[in-house]
Amino acid sequence: MAVKFGRNYILKAQTQDGSILTIEPPFTIEFDITRNTFSSLNIASIRIYNLSKNNRNNLRKDVTDYNSFRSIELAAGYGNALSIIFKGNITQAWSVREGVDFVTQIESFDGGFAAQNGFTNLPPFPAGTSEFTVIATLAQSLPKLSLGAVSQKLFTGTLSRGNAYNGNTLNILKQNWPNTVFIDNGKVNCLGNTECLLGQIPIIDSSNGLLETPVLEQTILNFNMIFEPGLIVGQYLQLKSLTAPAQFNNSAYKVISLKHRGTISSAICGNAITSVGMTNGGPALTIVPQAVL
Repeated sequence: MAVKFGRNYILKAQTQDGSILTIEPPFTIEFDITRNTFSSLNIASIRIYNLSKNNRNNLRKDVTDYNSFRSIELAAGYGNALSIIFKGNITQAWSVREGVDFVTQIESFDGGFAAQNGFTNLPPFPAGTSEFTVIATLAQSLPKLSLGAVSQKLFTGTLSRGNAYNGNTLNILKQNWPNTVFIDNGKVNCLGNTECLLGQIPIIDSSNGLLETPVLEQTILNFNMIFEPGLIVGQYLQLKSLTAPAQFNNSAYKVISLKHRGTISSAICGNAITSVGMTNGGPALTIVPQAVL
């Protein structure tokens, strides 16, 4: 049985002067994080209680400041076993007084800087260039992001003639290869519907925190569990539920959405929950490794 006691975190946020501010317990944080394989970017809203005035001021960022990149990374888990649950760029940060507390709120996007500032300015790809190379090269050119997994099974074509792509890089990828491109924790992935990533946790059941009966909503199987930072979107997963229909337990799934929300504090009690959405990949579901050019 997985031990889920002693919630812990390390938050690293870049300040106005470019330095990294590291925040850990006993500071209380609240978080609401949404990650998915859809066309929308992952988002995080993080509230931190009672930082010093100097740190509150250094973290401040105006929402109209589009061109400056300030990183943020939240690792969380239990004890010393922490996993990165969000990595991105700060879009806005401010502090207010709420009763006796000073609360700093940080709003962030995963890949937001690349979406705003990533423009393709590469030499034309010559005829015969593989589709895989085109996609991977474009993905690698996105600023402040790294290349994740790119399907070699799905992208098997070659360019029949030389081609140059101009414009916003992320839009180019999504328009030319729709429903395949997603950004998660600072990595660009390009996968088909029956392709997935290898995660740390291959099976979810009551022993590692499954809370309720999973519910099938159209084609998406949703469930809640005790906060599980080790899951990633796009990963392979199996489910073992004692209360769900038997067919839910005999399939391979692809995680398409994660939502982490809760409180980590040395001073107050609070819940932390992970909500998971999956699609049935069936026997054709395959694992795609990290891309190598």
